[in-house]
Amino acid sequence: MVDTPSSRPLDNEELTNVINLGFVLICGFLCFLLQAGFGLLEVGSVRRKNAKNIMLKNTMDAAVSALAYWAVGFAFAYGTSNNGFIGNSRYFLMDEDGEDFEDYVNWFFQWVFAGTTATIVSGAVAERCRFRAYMIYSAFLSGFVYPVVCHWIWDPSGFLYGKVMDFSGSGAVHLVGGAAAMAGAWILGPRIGRFVQNEQTGEWQAVEIPGHNAVLAALGTLVLWFGFFPFNAGAGYAVASNADIVTTGRAVVVTNLAAASGGCALLFYGVLRNGVWDPAFAMNGLLGGMVASCSGVNVFDTWSAIIVGILGALGFYVQVWVFETQLRIDDPLNASPLHMGSGIMGMLAVGFLANDKYVASADEAGLFFGGNGKQLGYQVYGTIVYFAWAFGTSALLFYGLKLKGWLRVSEEAELMGMDQHEHAGFAYIDDDGTAIVVKNHFSPSSSQTGGDDMLVEVSVEEEGDTAQTKKPTEERLHSDEVEENPANPPNQLRQRRVSDTALEPGLI
Repeated sequence: MVDTPSSRPLDNEELTNVINLGFVLICGFLCFLLQAGFGLLEVGSVRRKNAKNIMLKNTMDAAVSALAYWAVGFAFAYGTSNNGFIGNSRYFLMDEDGEDFEDYVNWFFQWVFAGTTATIVSGAVAERCRFRAYMIYSAFLSGFVYPVVCHWIWDPSGFLYGKVMDFSGSGAVHLVGGAAAMAGAWILGPRIGRFVQNEQTGEWQAVEIPGHNAVLAALGTLVLWFGFFPFNAGAGYAVASNADIVTTGRAVVVTNLAAASGGCALLFYGVLRNGVWDPAFAMNGLLGGMVASCSGVNVFDTWSAIIVGILGALGFYVQVWVFETQLRIDDPLNASPLHMGSGIMGMLAVGFLANDKYVASADEAGLFFGGNGKQLGYQVYGTIVYFAWAFGTSALLFYGLKLKGWLRVSEEAELMGMDQHEHAGFAYIDDDGTAIVVKNHFSPSSSQTGGDDMLVEVSVEEEGDTAQTKKPTEERLHSDEVEENPANPPNQLRQRRVSDTALEPGLI
């Protein structure tokens, strides 16, 4: 019988490899839950008339990214290259001889990262982007934009490899996804009524359009918190030695403390600013802290994690303020601030807080640990390169879709809701068979002139052959105050008023 690894005891090197790959594979399984977390967070943060659309986008992100990453993404990321820019082998997961390239575990774990990057954009373009446009972009990001960055930073032939520190992707995953989300939201334009101009002062105000279910959003945040542990731990690809397991353990603890400090910092700031304990502040702070931790979880001390988490929350908040008060970019989930603003903070934090005990040379240490500033320079350089590539390529695609007329739904469809317009029904059907239908009685001019509140009429309609015999339930509207319209019979027509109060930065 031929002596193969399957027919004899494993030697130490083989056993170490099996343990490490098994660990990475399990981390990949657990990281896939990030898709569920994003879905729950996003669906709770939009209006219920768009709930089905959001969940379908998050589901198809996984499917489309898997096909794109299998066909070309993995080749661009980890194929052989002579230029340090893009890989050029292993298409369709085959080697140069046309046989299966058997690095299946690495492919699977890296695909989860690619799918995560693509999902970031769905929140930024929510409630007004055509579904087919989103499918095209999901394939473009996971099959081209993100894999090219992977080649730069994580493939040994990449031109950023060994220079920029980005352990699990504050830059390569989150900054890239956030920059792409910014391009999409900017070119797509704001939702109807999101920004109004005051007639007296001429100033523009951001109008809060609240989500319909804070409980779903909070549950999604907790799922994401869980998912960040295997996301950051698995990126090390090793647990089979004492040194490896210590590094992996520290990465998990740093992730957790960054989340905790970011969440507490932003929550308490919300109390000081608004006088209420707003869960949206806590959720965004938690997530921003973890995003910021990703670049340096392997080189940060635990006390550094507290600082990094607060910096992540700060980066998020500052970008929200810029979007709402300076650029008037409508990002319903604040996905770009969460991933780009916090990701930039995480990239730069490495240049200050990388402990000299955990790096390979003195040049890689942060300024606060005796570093000479060289690593900080690389971190700044990487941040600029990441942003320029992701924003530039994404803007070209989104603008091309806009010119083609494929990017944004019609005004009627937006007011009706994506679920009814694009997905043949509603996400929520009441027990008695009734459903919410949004009627198009909105005057677009009112959102541009300020003054009177926006007015959207919402009717309650029954479905099925027995609709005539059913009575609508007393209350079906979500998240907004409901008033009886005296001009219509009770329970047949209701009005939803959205105040022109500016959105508090940091809200989902």
